[in-house]
Amino acid sequence: MSELGQPMMEHRAERRRRTLNAGMAVGGLLVGGALTIVGLVRWEFALRTYGPAVVLRWGGPWLIFGILLLLIGLTGTGWLIRWNWLRVTTFQNGLQVQGRKRLRTIAWGDIRGVLVSGVRYGMLGLAWGSRSRLQLDLNGDQRVQFTDTLVGLSQLTSLVKRRTYPRLLTEFTASLRDGQPIPFGPLSLRPEGVQLGRRRVTWPDIESAELRAGRVVIKLRTPGAPLRLSAGRLPNVEICLQLVQHYAAQAAPRS
Repeated sequence: MSELGQPMMEHRAERRRRTLNAGMAVGGLLVGGALTIVGLVRWEFALRTYGPAVVLRWGGPWLIFGILLLLIGLTGTGWLIRWNWLRVTTFQNGLQVQGRKRLRTIAWGDIRGVLVSGVRYGMLGLAWGSRSRLQLDLNGDQRVQFTDTLVGLSQLTSLVKRRTYPRLLTEFTASLRDGQPIPFGPLSLRPEGVQLGRRRVTWPDIESAELRAGRVVIKLRTPGAPLRLSAGRLPNVEICLQLVQHYAAQAAPRS
C-alpha cells in the first residue's frame, strides 16, 4: 500500500484532447515535411534552371505552408507528450502527479493554498467557451497547476478543499490570534482588520463579505466604496470569506 493510503480516483487528460494532439502531430509532421521537401526541390530546380529571379515563386509557397504545418506538428507533439503521460491519482492522505519523467507525491499537509480561476471566451455577451485552472501552492514556495483538460477537475478541486480547508482554517485562526497577518493573494487579513494595497479597513467598519458573480465584495458600514476583487486572485477564497464574516460579526457595533 502507498504511504498515502488507499487510492481513490485517477484523473487523466481528455481522450478527445489527446486524439486531437495526435492528429496535429502526425498530420503536421507528415504533410508539413512533404511540402517542405517539395518546396526545397522546386527551389533548387528553379535556381539551377532559371536563376534566382524565380526561385521564390517556384518554391516559396510550398516552403511557407510546409514550415507552418511542421510548427503545428511540433506543437501537437509537445502537447501529446505532456497530456498522454499526465495522471493525477488521489489517495486518502494526498495525491500523486505522474508526468513523463517524474512522479510527484503531495501530502494533504503540504498544500498551503488552493486557487481556482477561470476565463470565458466570447464577445458582445455571447460566450463560446471557457477554461478553468486549479493551482496548488505547496510548502517551500512550490506550485502545481491543472487545467480542465484534466477529466474531473471539479471533483479533484472539491476533494482538495475538503482535505485541506479544515486544517488551514485552524492554522489561520491561530495565527490571527497571535497577531500575525494572513495573506490571501493581494488581500491580507490582520488582527485589526483587512488590507488591500494601501487601503486598510478595521473589523468594526465591515458590514458584510460575499462572493458575487466571481468577485469578492466587502461592504463597509462607513462611507466609501466597497472592496472588490476577482475571486480568481485569492487563494483559499472560501476561508478568507469565512474569516472576514466571523471577525466582522464579532466586532459589529451593538444596537
